[in-house]
Amino acid sequence: MGSKLWYLSALFVLAMGAAVPAAVGAANDPISETVIAGPYQVTLKVLPAEAFTGPDAEMVRDAGAEPVHLGGAEQPNHHLVAFVKKDGVPVEDATVEILYRDTEGPEGAWTDLPVVRMHVKGKGLTTTHYGNNVRLAPGSYEAEVTVNESGPATFHFSLPAAPHEK
Repeated sequence: MGSKLWYLSALFVLAMGAAVPAAVGAANDPISETVIAGPYQVTLKVLPAEAFTGPDAEMVRDAGAEPVHLGGAEQPNHHLVAFVKKDGVPVEDATVEILYRDTEGPEGAWTDLPVVRMHVKGKGLTTTHYGNNVRLAPGSYEAEVTVNESGPATFHFSLPAAPHEK
């Protein structure tokens, strides 16, 4: 009986150890949602802010607005971007507009994101996406993405407070 109890206890500890990282990881998973807008499949992603310059640059600017740089005056904490496909193929050159707003605030005024056309460094133009680094507080948001005047594709997402912000 004692060895059976030890065995069950060990299984319980292993199972709990495997469950904790999954729960913690879920809170850190990037936000990703896909919507159809006219002939386009638009996937909005909210990722950690990414570098455009320096030896650790993750993004290469191809066109559009100037990127919001890490450590700059705006202190970006997220990378709000749209990946666009047409007929299953990434769209490498489009006119993309992104508006976003905090849906918990009193006014809910729309902010126009300065859109950079970029691709992942070393991965080629098939990784082209549109957006910029931005400062977003914890809360609920709505975003609208227009591609070549098709749309808008509307997205809703929430950003949880970091453990030290609760």
